[in-house]
Amino acid sequence: MYLESFGLKENPFTLVTDPRFMYYSESHCDAMAHLLYGVRERKGIMMMLGEAGTGKTTLVKATLDMLRSTRVVSSVILNPILSATEDFFELILRGFGLDGFKRNNVEMSDMLQRFLLQQSRRRRIPVIVVDEAQELAKPFLEQLRLLSNYEDQGQKLLQVILSGQPEMAEKIEAHEFRALRQRIVVRCRLHPLSAQETWIYIHSRLERAGYNKQDLFRPDAVELIFAYSGGTPRVINSIADNCLLAAFARSASQVDINIVEKVARHLELKENPAVMNQVENIHRDVMRATASWKEISKDIRAGAVPEALKRFVEKLQQPDDSWKGEKVYTTAIERGE
Repeated sequence: MYLESFGLKENPFTLVTDPRFMYYSESHCDAMAHLLYGVRERKGIMMMLGEAGTGKTTLVKATLDMLRSTRVVSSVILNPILSATEDFFELILRGFGLDGFKRNNVEMSDMLQRFLLQQSRRRRIPVIVVDEAQELAKPFLEQLRLLSNYEDQGQKLLQVILSGQPEMAEKIEAHEFRALRQRIVVRCRLHPLSAQETWIYIHSRLERAGYNKQDLFRPDAVELIFAYSGGTPRVINSIADNCLLAAFARSASQVDINIVEKVARHLELKENPAVMNQVENIHRDVMRATASWKEISKDIRAGAVPEALKRFVEKLQQPDDSWKGEKVYTTAIERGE
């Protein structure tokens, strides 16, 4: 509704997960580096934790996008609330592009193992990604542990990324999960954005949506958005989207603190007490981000992915003699090779 009025090509604050709008905060860069390292070095099981709305799904998708042209093949489980082991194996196999199997645990497990061996011989790296991993029931966590035991020539055949909320860590602290806990050798955590990062986050999304100025959100309005959101990206998106709608309805050219206050009341949000105790620091950080915007916007237009992360991917590029044909392995497996 407000896009044309503010010169935007698309909605900058949609709640739909879109790696194009990925913002590489310090903790997001750190988490992605851990995941890329774990996959590249074939460490086995990795775990990334973060509160709801901190961008775990977006980061996972952005990581897989970076690995799309490499030797990595992935199977993603977005909804891990399952009732039977057969469902679990079927999701994994179909995620890898396999079909033609009977819905039988033994046969599906055997097919997966042969597939992993074939991929290893072709120097490819299969990765299973489980989003909302805190919802995985005990039998499926145990199955992932068993799958992580598959090895060939001293290397793990399967890499597993568990992406979940902090209660995932509490869950696996139980004695019954001690064997799984010992196998998680790469851990990382996403944190909410700082005040400075919140300013950059809002304006980087505006930039990618076609707005190339920095005057749409007043600095004091961003400070208030940070106070209400606590730096959680999903909440920032919700507030900012509603603020633009309210500004459009008022025929206002800027989002000011009055608009933010009205939107916060509408969304029934409360200021974070811990954040409000740092008012001076918040103001300083936002003004610092404002002053450095020209350089930041150059990075956004250049593609935004930090060079350090790109270097992590270099060793995973496809070799010249790599396996060609996405369906070749299905026939080979059926022949029992």
